[in-house]
Amino acid sequence: LSDRLGFLLGRAHLAHRSIAGQALASLGLGVKEFGALAVLVEEGPLSQQRLGERQGVDRTTMVAVVDGLEGSGLVERRRNPLDRRAYSLHATPKGRRLLGQAGEAEKRAEDEFLAPLPARDRRHLKQVLRTLISP
Repeated sequence: LSDRLGFLLGRAHLAHRSIAGQALASLGLGVKEFGALAVLVEEGPLSQQRLGERQGVDRTTMVAVVDGLEGSGLVERRRNPLDRRAYSLHATPKGRRLLGQAGEAEKRAEDEFLAPLPARDRRHLKQVLRTLISP
């Protein structure tokens, strides 16, 4: 298994997610909640469906993520002025502030995970991964 890409990527993902999850938990966020908040702040208001697509999260999970963020006052649903039947999701000022703290926590988790690699290899790893996931 130690030479199988799927195994290696899966194990790396689980290890990083565990470290990041612990760092974000202290702020009351999970990894998916952090990702959703980051996308909304970076890209602006989105529909719940589009947010789920951007994160690669299924519809049922996305409902729970957004409900949790909304319940914490980090995101709000607003009627879409172009389609009154639809809602768009907006990060609140509280959500934006928390994202700043969460971003710092996630960066520390990333640094902890990548600590065995020199800076050059860290940059190269990210570049290779971006190449693999680019459309």
